[in-house]
Amino acid sequence: MTAPDLELFQLIKKDNQLAFRQLYDRHWKKQFYFAVGFLKDETLAKDVVQEVFCILWEKRDHLNIQHFNSYLHSITRNKCLEHLKKSVVFKDVLLHMDALNAENTTEQHIHYLETKEKIEKEINSLPNKTKQIFRLSRHQELSHKEIAKKMNVSIKTVEYHISQSIKKLSASMASFLFFF
Repeated sequence: MTAPDLELFQLIKKDNQLAFRQLYDRHWKKQFYFAVGFLKDETLAKDVVQEVFCILWEKRDHLNIQHFNSYLHSITRNKCLEHLKKSVVFKDVLLHMDALNAENTTEQHIHYLETKEKIEKEINSLPNKTKQIFRLSRHQELSHKEIAKKMNVSIKTVEYHISQSIKKLSASMASFLFFF
């Protein structure tokens, strides 16, 4: 008979490494496959899952977990989002979130909607020219050259505006994702 996850976690809070190993063995594969589906990169997914379990061990004294599976899934999702944010492909983030949304719980659906709303709000807060260039790049998938031609600006101008939008979106999303 195996101990329930919350009982094992209570043992982990008492520095029981065997209980931690049991939880790790029980959950790493599911979190790994979730991360692979999210990130589309097995190596990065392994790193994320390793990071998730390191956080679980390092913060064990301060965590008050009521639903272990939901907590583990949420922290894995958030770590995946952090990695995607670093790659700053917001369109891909939304596509991944849309794909995952069908399987999510109500709480995860609310997080999804809030994140999507926050991204759109931040995009809308960009200066008009920057916003227009960003949308042409990320939503319509135009190349820098195509955008420059369409807007009658230099490629360097396009690169500048995309860089500025990415910096602003990354900074604003970092503080937002921290709370999830």
